[in-house]
Amino acid sequence: MMEYIFDEEKFIESFNAKSNETKSADSMRLTHRADNKFKLFPYKASGKAQAPIVTDLEDVVSGFFKEALNKKTDPIDFEDLCSAILDEINVDCEDLEYFKDMLQSIFFKGDNFVATNLGLYPYQMATNNKSADNLAHFLFSVFGINKRDCDAITTAKNKYHFNVLEDMVIKTIETKKVSEAEKRQPYFSIKPDIQGRFRKDFYFMLESGMTSLEDISNLFAIYYFYYVSQTCIILDHYCSGERDGEVNLYYALDWEKVSKNRMCCIEGWEKLQGSISHMFSHAITLEILNQTTESEMCDYISLGKMAEESQEIDEKIAGEVAKAEVTYCSYVGDYKDFDKIAYQQGLTETEKAIRHLYRCVEAQFMNTERKRANQFYNEKFSDFCKSRWVKNRKKSGLVLNLTERDVIFLTKICLRDEDKIRLNELYKEYEYRGIYLDSTSKEYLQDFFTKLNLIDKKSDSGDAQYVKRIL
Repeated sequence: MMEYIFDEEKFIESFNAKSNETKSADSMRLTHRADNKFKLFPYKASGKAQAPIVTDLEDVVSGFFKEALNKKTDPIDFEDLCSAILDEINVDCEDLEYFKDMLQSIFFKGDNFVATNLGLYPYQMATNNKSADNLAHFLFSVFGINKRDCDAITTAKNKYHFNVLEDMVIKTIETKKVSEAEKRQPYFSIKPDIQGRFRKDFYFMLESGMTSLEDISNLFAIYYFYYVSQTCIILDHYCSGERDGEVNLYYALDWEKVSKNRMCCIEGWEKLQGSISHMFSHAITLEILNQTTESEMCDYISLGKMAEESQEIDEKIAGEVAKAEVTYCSYVGDYKDFDKIAYQQGLTETEKAIRHLYRCVEAQFMNTERKRANQFYNEKFSDFCKSRWVKNRKKSGLVLNLTERDVIFLTKICLRDEDKIRLNELYKEYEYRGIYLDSTSKEYLQDFFTKLNLIDKKSDSGDAQYVKRIL
């Protein structure tokens, strides 16, 4: 087991900390850098102009497949592609413009090469949105994609039936525009048990041909929200967080009426948004804690486990965390009230020290001009949620929401190759993916399936009702 020792020199280098001889002692003399040594979330504390928010996960599909297939694709210029293809085939002069128009309409949107099927995803032009590239790498990491998974993607891609034009385009790009991708540091997975759930659904989709941009991005949207929402909640429990624990988050169906006393109002977005507002403070706290000589990353839970070994180890780790706090606070000259922050009682020494460090980080964000940076970072996820998973129910407030499209997609991946599934089992399959419905929503969902003629009744008992396969 690693020994936890805070390294002040590493901190000074990583946080670009300046001495009070260089800058005023009453000024901020460091730079908050998340996602450096400890890779938690793929966000930047910058405004939307510098770090755009990714709300449509179709934008990350190409980056994800590039990493899986170890490809780096240079931007594909339309005229260059045409010239390269025309070097290999003969096209009559009178058909030349028609051929180029066909290439333009099928493979380009404006000046950008676009991929619309599994075979082409790895060749998509690199997006101008660096945020999308970072998010693709984040999902690749936290979903635990390994060599076996990459081989499965390769197999599915090789089975894809290209038409003659697609085959020609791919061969041309492979010859001129593709190189090996650089290896990137993986993100730390706070809740790794989601990986197996994602993998089962992803494999089913690869094998069944559910590989359109819409289908793949829907799957990413479900598991991206599932992983990050649960991670935010786990982080708020510090050392006592449980990696395989789960907080049930309740959704409402898009077409049902909602009242304030419903589970979707009490145990849904309302419950989650407080934890989302802590994301940047946790990212910085963990970055501070990981300024050590060790290459291995450690989070609150792993430090808590180390502290459980003995009282001596607990006190030693707490002492190192206290050193980290003193060092950090000494460079934050524009906030003067750190000494007013109380320690929480009834905890191990390590957890007490970690929680106090977190509260120091949070206090300086909340009470200085850096409040905006904190907001910029946290909104990278909250705005995605509001765009994709949240609906304003007026008097009932913001509520997690499932559209008809979501229900149909979820039901397809829950049934897999089965012809039907017991209705109560379908609810459990939704919950397996982090989606909970109260009894009222379940009634609305049953009515929805009935209208689509997808309910197969074996008896009048609700237990014996089945949902048939959605084609």
